[in-house]
Parts: sequence; C-alpha cells; structure tokens
Amino acid sequence: MAPDRLSGQKPFAFAHRADLYSLPTAAQAQEVNLHGGFAVDPRPGQGQIYYGMPGCGILRVDPDLQRQEIIRLPNNLGDLNFHSTKIGQFDGKWRLFLPANDDQLVAVVTPEGAVDFILPRPVFEQYQSPDVPYKPTDTLLVGGELLIADGYGANYISGVDVATQRWTGIFGGKTDSPTEEGRFGTAHGLNFNPVHHHLDIADRPHSRIQAHGTDGHFIGSYKLPPGAWPCGISYAEYRGRWYAAIGCLLDPVEGRPAPIYILDAQSYELLSIIRPKEELGVELAQHLHNVLLYSHGGELYLVCQSWNPGHYFVLQAE
Repeated sequence: MAPDRLSGQKPFAFAHRADLYSLPTAAQAQEVNLHGGFAVDPRPGQGQIYYGMPGCGILRVDPDLQRQEIIRLPNNLGDLNFHSTKIGQFDGKWRLFLPANDDQLVAVVTPEGAVDFILPRPVFEQYQSPDVPYKPTDTLLVGGELLIADGYGANYISGVDVATQRWTGIFGGKTDSPTEEGRFGTAHGLNFNPVHHHLDIADRPHSRIQAHGTDGHFIGSYKLPPGAWPCGISYAEYRGRWYAAIGCLLDPVEGRPAPIYILDAQSYELLSIIRPKEELGVELAQHLHNVLLYSHGGELYLVCQSWNPGHYFVLQAE
C-alpha cells in the first residue's frame, strides 16, 4: 500500500516509517536530550548503526532498522553528551569515536562499549590559552589520523595519530565572514566525500559545505540556500551512484521547520528537499541535527535525529 504522505522530489521522495521506532524504555526517557549523530559499521556482514546517547550510553540499531538496543558505558562517560559518533579501524580493531562537546574530550571505545582511551584538549599553540574554548563536535578517521572538529569552540580541525595519541596538525579557525574561505563560522560536522576523496565540512551559519584536502588545504565551497544551517553531511551509494544528505538546524525562511537536502555527491546539485514536520507530520522535527543517508537491502532510508526536543525517526524513499 502506498503511503498517504510523501515529501521530496522523485526519485528521492520519502515517507515516514513510524513502525521503525522501537527505542528501549531507557532510551525513550532520554530521547528529549538527543544531540548527537549516527555511524554505520561498514564491515561486510555488519551494518549496525551506532549513536552516542546522553544518559544511556550507545544506541545500536540493527541493519534492518527493526530493533534498537542500549550498550552501557562506564559511569564516568554514561551521562556525557556525545555530539557525534564515528566508526573506524586502526591497529586491526574497530572503534567508535565520541566527541563530548561539553567536556573537552573525545572518547575512543569499542563497539561493545569498552573504553580504549580518552583524547584530551589539543596541545597546539592555538589552544595554549585557557581562554580559548575547545568543544569538539565531530570526528573522522582518515588512515591512522583522527580529525576532530571543534565546532562549538575555536573552530579548528585538529589531527591526532590514534596509534601514538600524538597531535599531528591543525587547520581552520573561526571567522564571522560568510565569504572567507578556509575558516568556519561553526565547523559543525565533517565527512569524507567518497567520489572526490576529500573532506566535506558543514559550515553551519554560513550555509555552505567547505571542501578541504585531508592535509587541510582549502579546495572549494559549495553553497546551500541562504539561511539554511547544515549540521553535517552523510553519503550513501544507491543504484550505482553516490548521494549525500544534509540535515539542517534552520530553514532559509525564519520560523519554518527545517529541511533535509539530498545532493548529488559528485556535482553537489540539489536533487530533493524533504520536510519531515511540514509535509510528513513528524511534529518534533522543527530542528534537525543529524541525518544519516542509509542504503540497505536495495532500499534508501534517512535515519534522523531532531533537536530541542530530541526525537529519533526514520524515513524511507518510495
């Protein structure tokens, strides 16, 4: 049976899958506080989705999105807000990377919740003064280097060798100018573009995605509709082509519920605009914080988290 309501432009028109909401009781009690991001285990035969959840630990979602469970963390980490979740492999083992934006640290843990180590505040000259804020919002493992975006702080991207835990390099920094390249208003989220093999960094208040080489050099800037606030960018391969999804905190029209943008990952062409609250009736989706574009079993999904209040929900392409 076709869904009653769709949002977006075909072939990227999506319906709300309310039946895929089955958060554990403990997670439901903390859902209002959601302020993080999703990561997919890329290993063959895996595909689970992970999400660092304040007050609970780690939410793990089965690949078919039917079941969610909580993985507990040690008490000293369980109440922290992990602003994003990323997954990667080093030393032959897989870890989750969890930046705690309010606590000046990045926790490195196993997918089962065991703590490997904690990365503290960077040691670069830019962070020597205690007056310089450090509030990490996202990470990305590139080879053996973990890149950390300080989106709520000084807006540098810092690199650290995860095998030795030695800091390796730094680029970026804060700007209030929407036209200055290589610096950020808020370096809120970052990811690796699988087509161009460079970093894409969501510069939230400046309504743009900045492309940088993995060594930090500036490549280019891709504009979104003015006034849209992109929180991050997620990629998935679907029917032989790579696409990107961007969840926005704000809409270009003040007060209008925030959209999700679907882009071509090669050209950055805007292909579809999805409006979960306005057109699909997801009432808590006024502000979107993290959206995962997720392909599984030949189907395309958007696994979403709204903010203030927090809410978990799933959309499926029709």
